[in-house]
Amino acid sequence: MNEIDDKKLSKMSIDELTHLFMDSINEQNLKLIEGIEYLVEENFKEFKQNLNYVIQTNTEVSIKKKFESKIFKSKLMFSKADRLKLFTKINEIKNIGEFMANKLLLYRVVFPDEEFKLQIQNILKSLRMISNFLSDAVKLIGSDLSKAHDVCENVKEERRKMRKAEWRLLDKLYNYDMDYLSRTFLYLKELIEDIMMLADHIKSFSEYIQFLATKYLIFE
Repeated sequence: MNEIDDKKLSKMSIDELTHLFMDSINEQNLKLIEGIEYLVEENFKEFKQNLNYVIQTNTEVSIKKKFESKIFKSKLMFSKADRLKLFTKINEIKNIGEFMANKLLLYRVVFPDEEFKLQIQNILKSLRMISNFLSDAVKLIGSDLSKAHDVCENVKEERRKMRKAEWRLLDKLYNYDMDYLSRTFLYLKELIEDIMMLADHIKSFSEYIQFLATKYLIFE
């Protein structure tokens, strides 16, 4: 996402800034997921490019600053405190993604076999799905909290599937003939756990959106 002119940002409403902020963070999240897919495919050049993009991109900063400068002057459907918390939760996705990207670049891993690769790819598909679901839900909160609530149910359901897949992967990993202190073992174990950490944040975020939907009684 290209840097946006400050004058254009100044003309945007709180809802528009929220949507733009979510788009920026989701784009970086999808770059991270795609980067891990490149790692699985042993395409190390694209892997490094994607993860460095996540680390170095900061287009969201100007959006966040404009949001914070405008929110206290705005009349909103729900409280400023809830809006600020929402923005913070979006920003935490960036923080987790940046942490993961830096960590993944520390070592060039070789995956044990094709089945393990396939299972990682399946979890990444689910992560991409819930990331997009969350982006949709955030964009609905200013207009249709009831629908946002329903979209968040999709996040929670897909995340439950990911949890089952996580245990299958860890079970497989622990039964390979590898030294428990090997860098490959530790890297793959933490890769799985970090993917689920991001998924858990998205799930927690979706529950907060459902809380807002209930709090402000936007149900028919």
